[in-house]
Amino acid sequence: MRFKLLYQLLFATLTLCLSSTGAMAQACFNGKRPASDSRTQSLLIAVPTYAMGNCYTMTVQLDDSVTWMTIGSQDVDSEVCFPLVAGDTTYVMQYSTGDTVMQRELRFTSLPILQLWGTFGQEYADGTAWLDEPDQPLTDTLLVSMRWAGGSTNRTWYHKHHYHMKLVDGSGNKVNRSLLGLRSDNHWRLDAGLIDMGRIRNHTANTLWADFNVKPYYADKQPTARTYTRGKHVEVFLNGVYRGFYDLTECLDRKQLKLKKYDDQQSPAVIHGQLWKGKDETDATMFISPDEPCDSTQQAWAGFQLQYPDIDDVCPADYSTLRQAVNFVANSNGKQFSDSVANYFDLPALAHYYVFINVLLAIDNSCKNLLWACYDRQTSPRLTPAIWDLDATVGQHWSDIDACYRIPAIGPENELTVVSKLGKSRLFSRLMALPNFRQQVLDTYWQLRTTVLHPDSLVARYNAVFDTLQASGALWRETQRWSGDTDIARRTLDFDDERQYITDWLTRRIAYLDTHTFAIVPADVNNDGEVTIADVGVIVDVILSGNSDDISADVNGDGEVSLADVNATIDVILNGN
Repeated sequence: MRFKLLYQLLFATLTLCLSSTGAMAQACFNGKRPASDSRTQSLLIAVPTYAMGNCYTMTVQLDDSVTWMTIGSQDVDSEVCFPLVAGDTTYVMQYSTGDTVMQRELRFTSLPILQLWGTFGQEYADGTAWLDEPDQPLTDTLLVSMRWAGGSTNRTWYHKHHYHMKLVDGSGNKVNRSLLGLRSDNHWRLDAGLIDMGRIRNHTANTLWADFNVKPYYADKQPTARTYTRGKHVEVFLNGVYRGFYDLTECLDRKQLKLKKYDDQQSPAVIHGQLWKGKDETDATMFISPDEPCDSTQQAWAGFQLQYPDIDDVCPADYSTLRQAVNFVANSNGKQFSDSVANYFDLPALAHYYVFINVLLAIDNSCKNLLWACYDRQTSPRLTPAIWDLDATVGQHWSDIDACYRIPAIGPENELTVVSKLGKSRLFSRLMALPNFRQQVLDTYWQLRTTVLHPDSLVARYNAVFDTLQASGALWRETQRWSGDTDIARRTLDFDDERQYITDWLTRRIAYLDTHTFAIVPADVNNDGEVTIADVGVIVDVILSGNSDDISADVNGDGEVSLADVNATIDVILNGN
């Protein structure tokens, strides 16, 4: 098998550097051969961003078999001047090889181009790849091992698959490499935006979470830890056929989270960092019950999937940290929960996460598609959340059937606790019943509300991604390739309509959150989400203690806490407002 892989490498290298990638491309531009799409008989050239919208001159090296070539009205020998290079411009290229005259269309992109060769399915298979960065020299041919990625989307009947891509050498050993300025690693993911009619939700949501700028509890030890992934859009070709644009991303794993490695110098190995992913909505992933039997020789327990350490590296696995956390939430009494929850969970990160999934109405991320990381179980069992798989956000459902398309339940005026499993999560319901945590959530929302959660900022974030993809021509090519496909229930890809939908959705969502989910109720002195006689008791305690400068109890806003605030609170209770 490895000899076959080496042959593929040599063949691909010769194909890229010396001859045609299929029968279509017959010239190199600026030392690089265009990507050929046999489906549309067209060629795609990656150019630097500064060239887009301008006149651009490129050197040309013709294949020996070409006797003459014209591009547009120009005879081509050693260079060609394109009067205008843009995502929506096309030039006709004609050339002769012997007695045969051929014609192709030349198009341009400012995105990197990733060309893949191989046959990939549900199991890893060998292949080769070539990554063309517009403003970088030609890279070496990459050896890859790839398979389809995803859960419900990892099926044979889907057409635009997600992929896991591992970089390897001729012997199959992993090769770490930085791609597109991202981290150096051997394991990468190609996200297709498969069910997303906008194709950008997962990518953009990750940039938003990154800008929330919340660090995990162990950031003092690992300041570069990230609880999100970074990605860059690329245009992908598979075996000479255009497959649309993808998000080439880092993986959310031990390396990204900077969890402490296990120690295999002892027997059995000493486990330090741990990572689990919620795969299903179960009593355990909703922190209702830890009672499902646990087999430590398996890579899954009660809806959680072990991510680190891998069961192939450390067996038996240790689920005790996770099970203790579930048991604590499920069975501790009120005082125990209030006093000790911070020992089990990274509360500042959870407050940010709660705000985040509510802003995006992330219907598939409150119990499943949520990762739990422990930095070092030997020093602390504390768990911190990490973000994963955010396609079903901002008015997009996780199902592609027509019955779920833009339905009222995913409209912006909805409570996430009602339309998702969040309302059944014992962890979040118990946390939100704690006045201090609830206040932390409100403080987080309103602090971010003036910056990254301002509706103008949110709309601009999504529009910026659309703008980049539109300027590169990728939106048009994606539409031509996938509009009407069964992957999206034969709906038409309409990115202008989707952009308007997202803009309206986000604007209305923030207005709703301001006045409902995260509304500040002045008379809610104890921060339990409602105004009752308990709030009157808090104000009386403040008055009797002499802490009259405690502005949280200043209900009428006159600058002091007095009987007037008691009266104001009673008025709210009696009037129901």
